[in-house]
Amino acid sequence: MRSLSDIKQADWIRACKKLDLEVNTKSGKGSHCLIKSPRSGDKYTIQSKLFNIVNLKIYKKLLEWGFTEEEIDKALG
Repeated sequence: MRSLSDIKQADWIRACKKLDLEVNTKSGKGSHCLIKSPRSGDKYTIQSKLFNIVNLKIYKKLLEWGFTEEEIDKALG
């Protein structure tokens, strides 16, 4: 797993698109972003201000959705 301290919301959005997740930056208020797994229909919100612990939660959520560490790291690369 790569260091999660320097990942920004834009990095996650780009990575999620590479992982073929649905990314919605338009719905709702503020600058949060909604990602959705087409496999399961599960949804998760990515905040605009990210910290280590939040990045770890996003990373773990993608693992729960069935992505491998290698896939996530490659998408973030």
